[in-house]
Amino acid sequence: MKIEIEIDEKYIAELVSQEIAMRIVAERGYEGREAKIGIRNGVDKAIKSYIYSKKDEVIERVVGRASAEMVKKGLPKLLDRLGEMKE
Repeated sequence: MKIEIEIDEKYIAELVSQEIAMRIVAERGYEGREAKIGIRNGVDKAIKSYIYSKKDEVIERVVGRASAEMVKKGLPKLLDRLGEMKE
């Protein structure tokens, strides 16, 4: 009996790369700490880049939410204070 399995070399390379990366990050030595710092910095830069690329959408959402909160919470307080001032 003969069984043949064909595995894509790219898939094996990806698995090996992931395993090496996980072992480096899991180590408690210098390389592990530096890898974690590098990953954190990379994620920070990616998030910053994404937010700046969607800046107009983010501003519109923030302004929309702030406007809704002003109407829900700010307007009643303003009316209460105006009522207090007239008394």
